[in-house]
Amino acid sequence: MMVRACVLVAMVVATSAAPRRLVLRGTAAPDTVHTFRGRFVPRNPPRLRALQLLERRVPGSSPRVRFEWDQVTGATEYLLSGQWTSGPSWAMQSREFRVTQRVATSWQPDRVSFDISLPEGSHSWRLVALFGPRDVGDFESPTPVSFDVR
Repeated sequence: MMVRACVLVAMVVATSAAPRRLVLRGTAAPDTVHTFRGRFVPRNPPRLRALQLLERRVPGSSPRVRFEWDQVTGATEYLLSGQWTSGPSWAMQSREFRVTQRVATSWQPDRVSFDISLPEGSHSWRLVALFGPRDVGDFESPTPVSFDVR
């Protein structure tokens, strides 16, 4: 039986005098077992967190957001994909990143973080742990997070 837990998170990192909030909402994907009837079953991180880095920016530049998740044993990389809308057109935009040890902001035995610049707007992101050279992963149950960048 799979149980999904709702997670409501609001994180702020204060590095400037004017704090800005990143409002987060989403559900955490459950852990799945690594073997089922002797076969390998990939799993995704139990939760994906995002926080807006509050730093001085060049006028007109996009805010920086840090994604963090728990390392999954055996994962060789992660697929981070997102969609968002931002004014004034409200057209849906999307982007995808392959996060490896080489491009991650931090790749520790227990945690991974990845920093990127994102435009203001409403965001919805998903994370899938990838295993082996054939990109095996649990694409049916990605780890989600949704937030607003302001």
